[in-house]
Amino acid sequence: MRRLPSLQFLTLDGTAQGHVSQAREACAGGVRWVQLRAKGLVLDEWVDLAREVVATCRAHGALCTINDSPEVALAAGADGVHLGRADASPAAARILLGPAALIGVTLNHRSDLARLGDGRPDYVGVGPFRATPTKSGHAPVHTAESLAALIAAAGLPAYAIGGVNAADFPELHRLGAAGAAVSAAIATAPDITGAAVRLVSAAEACWPRS
Repeated sequence: MRRLPSLQFLTLDGTAQGHVSQAREACAGGVRWVQLRAKGLVLDEWVDLAREVVATCRAHGALCTINDSPEVALAAGADGVHLGRADASPAAARILLGPAALIGVTLNHRSDLARLGDGRPDYVGVGPFRATPTKSGHAPVHTAESLAALIAAAGLPAYAIGGVNAADFPELHRLGAAGAAVSAAIATAPDITGAAVRLVSAAEACWPRS
């Protein structure tokens, strides 16, 4: 199983900086895994944006995955895709993107575990850890106990998501997470690069590479 960075950054719609700028500044701060999460774009616009973000990540030696769409991930040459409950199955994504693609699956409920036997996903995004304005209509917030149980049941590297900040990393490590996924903590910061530096440092302190 591949070794993934402990911090994943999800770009955010509607902020002062566009997705490409967010990715560039986050990578300049040490982020080595960016997920493009852009909603409401027509396909051509989505692919064009994804290609720009992928190129930005490549220039910094960072992974780039695409939220929701294996087709956009393929067209943009991304490293993989993250799939929500309403998206394509991991198996369909694996067939389209190939054995080397990085495929993640959202786990909000125990019923979502059934998707993990389909297509050999590489990791799971587990949450929400707390309420967050960056995702409307999100699933109910987990307790520490329910989050730990879902992480353990997944049997894959789990990235906790949902209002996560650096102060939460020690608890998430204790609950069994392999890392954290953040969005607003970087995307809405006045200094994106500075915020990225602090979050990367905090993540590496909890989840050292060696």
